[in-house]
Amino acid sequence: MTDPGMIESTSVEGLRHTHEQTIWSLLPRPVPGRFTNAELAEFERRVRNLSLFDHVTVTRFQHHLTVTVQEKFTLSPILNFTSGTNAKDLNATGGLIEYNLWGTGTQLGGHFNYSQRGPNVEVWLSQHSYQPDRYAKEVKGFYGVNGIRFEDSKNSWTRNRIGGEFEVKGPYAYASPLRYEVVFEMYRESIDDAAGVRPPNGYYVGIAPEFAWDRYRWHDLVPSGYRVTMELRPGYFLGANQPRHEGRLRYLQGIPLSPMTVLMVNGMAEAVNNSGNPNHSLLLGSIQGVRGLSDNLYRNCAQTYANLELRHAVKLAPRWAVQGVLFSDLGLFQSFTKEGELHGWRGAVNVGGGVRVIPTFLTNVLLRVDVAQLFKPESNLLVQVGITQYF
Repeated sequence: MTDPGMIESTSVEGLRHTHEQTIWSLLPRPVPGRFTNAELAEFERRVRNLSLFDHVTVTRFQHHLTVTVQEKFTLSPILNFTSGTNAKDLNATGGLIEYNLWGTGTQLGGHFNYSQRGPNVEVWLSQHSYQPDRYAKEVKGFYGVNGIRFEDSKNSWTRNRIGGEFEVKGPYAYASPLRYEVVFEMYRESIDDAAGVRPPNGYYVGIAPEFAWDRYRWHDLVPSGYRVTMELRPGYFLGANQPRHEGRLRYLQGIPLSPMTVLMVNGMAEAVNNSGNPNHSLLLGSIQGVRGLSDNLYRNCAQTYANLELRHAVKLAPRWAVQGVLFSDLGLFQSFTKEGELHGWRGAVNVGGGVRVIPTFLTNVLLRVDVAQLFKPESNLLVQVGITQYF
């Protein structure tokens, strides 16, 4: 009897720049071989999660496997803009990225970013992590200048950092959705333009193991599934002899309600171990966290927030869509004073709505306009513009 799970030949339709081997290397074993329906469903998810295609189908007919894709433009400008609660606190990024270097799904990119009231530069080279038998690597270099301020004091300073990261991502086996990676980081930190308290200069060295349970299925309009990520970042600030440890837990889920409607849930809980230096802290604001909350102001020891979005899309053309969104953001945080002491816990909550115009032939680029009414810790109305989804 012929083995119904046997695949003896393959073909790919729709590739322009991507090598066929980039696709077939995502299979759990070489062809010819036996494959279950569950393995082929996981294979399709991995092809889709490369984010190189806005259309992916995987079909098996008798002993032949066919993958049909519609490839995006993979050399793309990095254009990201998110307005803050005032002109000084906007977040703007410009750069260039190739998502499919050498046709392998490898990313090469660099960008200039203005955030936290200062200029920042990053360059990186990164392999994708969906191959089941390969350790993926990433190298990154960065330079950043950030303005530090506080809600209860006129004290301020400029924080400068220059450094790099080396990241190793473990093979993503088919047997389990568990993923793991390790980041090694080092940077030099120096302080300029201090008004009042002046934190020390020094060098940071740290390691960051990360674990993810990944059942998330990426889609431009209706993502589905979930991903839980835990990250631990033990580190030390040499020179000042200060520990700099961090921990965070993130939950991301897409719950499809119809072919064009999805409920998106994003939750984050994170904390730092701090020896009184507010340069080692967490930020919560409109750019990330709770829309309408003041940016670059709440530097926290611990924080948690949740973003809920109900998204419904309407196709305008084969590769264009408009998406309406209703949302609510909720946050809870404990801030540092300039001396590194702690305020009590405070809450933040908003409601709002928005619209996105989505060209699905571009990778991670859209037009987003949100209107948020903040109720706590103060009343504030914010109109925010962005060129990516909020999360």
